[in-house]
Amino acid sequence: MATKKLTLEIPESLLEELHRFAELTGESVESLVLQSITRSVLHFREKKYDLDELLSQVTTDNLHGEIDSGEPVGREIF
Repeated sequence: MATKKLTLEIPESLLEELHRFAELTGESVESLVLQSITRSVLHFREKKYDLDELLSQVTTDNLHGEIDSGEPVGREIF
């Protein structure tokens, strides 16, 4: 399997917190970061939206009018 390298820049204060947490859990900082990213990505991918629920959030206060995007620049039909 091919591997790739990723560099992640984070604030020093966050790195210090990660080191403390790593000491408490016996995990490496790298492992903790990868676990966190993996959980976030999976949560993002698993999120499902319900159209009726989304439409119920539309109100006269947050509804905008038509948007003029100018003249067609390609082969648009609308």
